[in-house]
Order: sequence, then C-alpha cells, then structure tokens
Amino acid sequence: IRVLALRRDSIDKAAALRLLPKNIPMSSVARPFLIPAVVENESQVRRLTVASSLLRSRYVQLKKKLTEAQLKSQASLHDSPALQRLNLGEPVHSSKPVKARPVHSPSVYYPEVVLVKHFFPRHLVIQAQVMNNATVSSADSGRDSSRTLSNVAFVIAESSDEALVPTSELPLKTIPPGATGSVWCVLAASPQRMDGAAFLACELRYSVLELDAATGAPLNFSDEGAMAGADVTASGFVRTYVEELKDIEVRHSEFG
Repeated sequence: IRVLALRRDSIDKAAALRLLPKNIPMSSVARPFLIPAVVENESQVRRLTVASSLLRSRYVQLKKKLTEAQLKSQASLHDSPALQRLNLGEPVHSSKPVKARPVHSPSVYYPEVVLVKHFFPRHLVIQAQVMNNATVSSADSGRDSSRTLSNVAFVIAESSDEALVPTSELPLKTIPPGATGSVWCVLAASPQRMDGAAFLACELRYSVLELDAATGAPLNFSDEGAMAGADVTASGFVRTYVEELKDIEVRHSEFG
C-alpha cells in the first residue's frame, strides 16, 4: 500500500487496487492511497476544464477574425479576390440597389436582401447584400434572440434567355447577427443575342445556427446539420432554408 501511494502518479490505480489481497480492509487503503488519488483526479479535472474553456475562447476569437476577414474580402466588387481572378474586365455600370422581395411568406429568419446588378461587356454580376438583422422570440425565455446564418448563397435557378447563363457563385460561410455580407452570382452574357428583356428566377439559400448563450458563438460550425436539413435544436443541429425571390429583369440596353 505504501508503494502504491508513492507511485500513484505513474500507475493504473484501478488495476493496482485489483491486485491487492481481498482481505485488506478499506480503511487501510483509504488514507494513504484512495483519498489523495481522488483529490488529485479532481484537481486534474479542474485544470482540464479551465484549459478547455481557454481553448474554446481562443477558437471563438479566431473564428470571429476569420469571419470578419471573409466578410471584408467579399464586401464590394473591387475587394473580392475571387471576382478579380475571373478577369471580367472593367464594369460598364452598376444598377441602383433594389430590395429583394420573397415570392412566398418567408421564414422568421429571413434576412433583408438588397440586390445590385454589375454589368460587364460579356458578364453580368449580381451582388446580394444580406443583412442578418432578423430577431426571433424564444419560447423558453420570451426574449428576442438572433441567429447566425451559415452557407449563405444567392442562386440563379433559371434564366428566360440563353444569352444569360449562370457560371459561378460566391457564397459566404457565416454571417453573424447584426452583420452584413455580400454573396455573388456571375453570369456569362451575350448582349447582342438578347431579345428585349430577360428574367432571372433567383433564390437565397442559407442555414440557421443557434448561438451559445455564454460565448455568443454558434453551437455547431460544421456543415453536417445543414446538409441534413434537420430542425434547429439545442444540440447544434441546423435547418437549411431556400427563399424564392421575385424575378430579376435584365434589359439589353443596360449593357450599354
């Protein structure tokens, strides 16, 4: 028992106890071995709990910086490296911002969306500025709460004219509560082939993440819940929404 007490930091305590003769009374083992072992284990649990909290706090800070960097990199036509790599050329002009209108009754999480059309000689780039300002009343607390939007994308589902063909999309991984982010859709355009006006059927797709009340961080950063389309729960599952928006009209004359 004395040897076990001296080496309790480097042995399997449970296995060591099983090796002791069964006629040894518990009182002779408790003071020199069991009680110090329990105290040390509790101390280790506290240390690991503190370390886990510190690591999570650091993770949340890094995640926040990454989100802010992505929002900034896609904020405007000239700030986006992904758009620059497409070699679209110089823009002819940009339309006035227009607020997007859902075709059907939107979900309670639907954000405010403003659309801007950017015209290039052979391309049309549509910018959807998504403002995550929706608040939802919690059934448990009765308070209004916000949600983080994840996997936000603006999609052209269909074009009425073959002269406008969607080629790529630039989604956003995350838009925190109260933040605004831009998602983009690029279309190849042949203005000379357009016959009057074309109409684009469009959608806003996004997932909703619940927030940790203590840290303000999403409970789940993974895509698994979003892909499965599961209901939002306290365990971090999310649900994906597809909001059909009113068609966008594009005229031949807008290409200059």
